[in-house]
This record gives sequence, C-alpha cells and structure tokens, in this order.
Amino acid sequence: MDPNFHNTGPSGSAPRKPETWRSCKEANKVIEMFYSEGNFYHDIYMEELANLAETSHKNVRDTLSRLRKKDERAGKYVPPPPKQMYEFTSEQRGALDQAFLVTPQMDSDGARELSEITGLTVKQINNWFCNQRRKADGRSAEKDKKRRERIREDMKKNGLGRVGTFRSEAVELFEKEYETMLQLEAIGGGKVRIPYTELVEKTGMERKKIRDWFSKRKGRDKRFLENMENTREVSPQNTQQNIQDILIKIVTQSGTLCSTDC
Repeated sequence: MDPNFHNTGPSGSAPRKPETWRSCKEANKVIEMFYSEGNFYHDIYMEELANLAETSHKNVRDTLSRLRKKDERAGKYVPPPPKQMYEFTSEQRGALDQAFLVTPQMDSDGARELSEITGLTVKQINNWFCNQRRKADGRSAEKDKKRRERIREDMKKNGLGRVGTFRSEAVELFEKEYETMLQLEAIGGGKVRIPYTELVEKTGMERKKIRDWFSKRKGRDKRFLENMENTREVSPQNTQQNIQDILIKIVTQSGTLCSTDC
C-alpha cells in the first residue's frame, strides 16, 4: 500500500492539507496557523475557527483578509475566493425572514448583528435583503423583462435575432391557398391537396417549412372550432357543413394574415 495513501484527499489524488491548527493550544495563533497551512479562506470552517480562536466571525474574516493582503504586497500568489452557490440553512433563512418582517431596510449595525447570529457575511445579508425587497415590490420581474427585451433588440441589431420565419408575401400566398382549399373542400365534400411543389417554386422555401405552416394553420382552426363546440350546440346532421362554413367565413372576412408563428 502507498505510504502516503492516508495523507490524500477524498479523490486519492491530491494530498490533504495538514490540520495542526485544530490542535493549537494558543487561541491567538489558530487563525494564522490555519492560513499558513494553505487555507486562504474560511470556507466551511468559520464556526470552528471562531470557537478555537475564541473570537467573532468578523475577526476571523478580517484576520484572514489581512494575511492575504500581506502576502499580495509581498508578491506571493493568493488564489481568488472560491465561487460557489451558497445554500442557506433553514435556520439561517428563518432568521433572515423574521428580520425582514421587522424591517425591510437593514442598517449596518443590524447586518453585523445578524451576521453574528447566522454565520453569514454582512455582504450576503445585504444582498439577501436587497433581493427580497425587489421581489416584494415586483422590481425583479420587471427588471428581468426589460433585460430580455434589451437582449432581443441587441440581437436584432447585430443580425442574430429571429425577426420572422416567413416573409409577408409568402404568408399572404399561403393564406390565399388555404382559403381556396377550404372552399373546394366545402364544395366537393372531400380533402383537397395543397400544391406544395408549386408553392416551393414560388417562394423558394423548403417544402417541410411550408407543410409545417399549413399544419399549424389547420391546428389553429381546429382549436377554434373545438372552443366553439364547447360553447354552443351544433346539430349532428349539419356538423361537417357548419365547420366548413365557419372556416370559410373566418378566412374570408377576417382579412388578417396569419402571424409568423402559425
């Protein structure tokens, strides 16, 4: 067995950092020993460091920050803080919620006091209160909506946005063909073939896209008729004829072209 096996991390690849700071008898040396062993940030050890050093969370953070700045001035490498999503515990969230009910605007003294209670940083608390105020007055949703609109406008300006799938001329041609199809079906009583090949030649579009347009157009009328049937009774003898008459009336009298999402 590898003699260094027990000195490896959970993956078995990286050596474990020494943890002699846990057995340090001098409280005022705990944090410096913790730092000297390659622990630049308190991470999950805040509570344990504060207890061993017999100090507050704030002093733990401040001491580690002072040591990092000292190394940076000396030209030593100090890694950036780990970026990770912090998941509040139920106790922390409960304390924050109760404090927010008392005052949505947390001052610096209150934030420091809440930091001592929850173990969160003052910055985390201020950010949480800021986000809660946005949610409470709806600013967060409105801000997201405006941000999405700006992104869409920028994409269109840069030629990256989707302005429309079909040109207006093509949609107009499809609508006329659809109207003709309905009229012929009403007269003949059977299904009429759509001249896809001819439409491909006239528009220069792919056959599949044209088929999709007509399929969605039929689906829209079908949903409309289903809604009509739910609100009014239709005679069983005249159901098919009534459907055809309604479709022709919709297409003929509306004068409205189908949108690009048809």
